[in-house]
Amino acid sequence: MGTRSRVLVIGLGVFFVAVAALARFYAYPALAVAPADQKAHTVSTGKDATIFSIAELKEKGGVELEARRTVRGDVVAAEKISKALNRKVVVFDTAVVTDDSKNYQFPKDSTLTAELPLSFVQERVVLDAHTGEAVRWNPSGDDNSGEYIATTLEKADRLKPDQTSPLFKGHEGLVLKFPFGTEKKTYDFWDTTLRKAFPIQFKEEATLQGLKVYVFEQEVPKQDVPLAKPLIVPGSVINEPGRDSVEVQRTYKNTRTLWVEPVTGAIIKGKEQQLATIAYDGEDKLTATQVTIEYDDATVTKNVKGATVNGVAEGGYQSKAAQLNLIGFWIPLVSLILGLLLLAFVAVRSSLVRRPDGGAGD
Repeated sequence: MGTRSRVLVIGLGVFFVAVAALARFYAYPALAVAPADQKAHTVSTGKDATIFSIAELKEKGGVELEARRTVRGDVVAAEKISKALNRKVVVFDTAVVTDDSKNYQFPKDSTLTAELPLSFVQERVVLDAHTGEAVRWNPSGDDNSGEYIATTLEKADRLKPDQTSPLFKGHEGLVLKFPFGTEKKTYDFWDTTLRKAFPIQFKEEATLQGLKVYVFEQEVPKQDVPLAKPLIVPGSVINEPGRDSVEVQRTYKNTRTLWVEPVTGAIIKGKEQQLATIAYDGEDKLTATQVTIEYDDATVTKNVKGATVNGVAEGGYQSKAAQLNLIGFWIPLVSLILGLLLLAFVAVRSSLVRRPDGGAGD
C-alpha cells in the first residue's frame, strides 16, 4: 500500500470514528428532548361506568364516560425556566375533562353549575426535557410561570405548591412521559387525583399496531382524596335520614396500566381501573365513580402512526423512535465498526510489509 493510499484510509477511519462519536454524544442528546412547543390530544372512553349523579342524588349505572386531555407547551416559560435553573426543561399546560356526554363543551356562563362536567382538572407542570421527571418551580411575586393544579377554570382557584398544605405540595415523579431510553425497571408516576407519585412497575414487552412497547402497571392504594373544603351531602343519601346534612369523605383507588414506547418514552396507550366512593365514619356508603377507562383506538393509532389535528402533526412515535434509534444506535455502531476496520486494515498491511529487523519491505 502506497503512502497516499495509507493516509487516505487512515483519514477515512478517523472520519468514521468521529462520526460515531458525534452521532452518539452530540446529535442524539440534542434530539432526545421533549419538544417545548408540543401539542397533544387524547381521548379515553369508559363503558358501563357507575357514577353518583349530583342532580339526582343517587347512583347511576350503565353510563359511558369520555375523558379528553389537552396538552400545550409554553415555549416562553420553558426558555425562561431553563435559563434560571441552568437545565433543559419543558413547560406543559394540561386539562382533562371527563363527562357522560361526548365532545363536552363548557357553558359560557360558569354559574350554570348543572351544566359543568363530571370532572375537570387543569395543571401546569415543569418537566426535565430528557427524563420527563417533574421539576419544582414556584416563583414568588407576580411571576405566574410556576406549576399549579386546579379543578375549575377560575385562576383564583389555582393551587400553587405548598409543603405545609395537604392539597398540593408540588408535582413529583414522571408526569406525562417516560425518559428517553426507558428501562425495564420501577419508576415513580404522578397521580393527579391524590396529588402524589406512586411506584409504577415494568411488567412485560408487548406490541401495539406493530410498535414494540413496554407495559408498566401502577397500583394506587385506597386513600382519602384531599379536599379544599368539606364535602356535605343530605343525610338521606347515605342512609342517615334523621340528619339534614352530614360531612362525608371521598376515597379513591386505581390500577393504572401504561404502554410506553421505550426509545422516546412516549405513552402510547393508557388504561385506568378507578374506584371512588363516598364514605362516612370510615365506611363506604356510595359509589362515586367505578369505571375502566382507556385510550380509544383512534388515539392509539395516532400515537403510533401519526395524524394531523387542527393543522398540527401529533403522535407518530413509530417513525420518531426509528429516527432516534438510527441516530443514537445504528449510525454510531456502523460508523465505529467501519472506522476501526479501516484503521485495523492499515495496521495489518503495515505489519505485513515490514521486515523482521524493522526495515521496510520493497
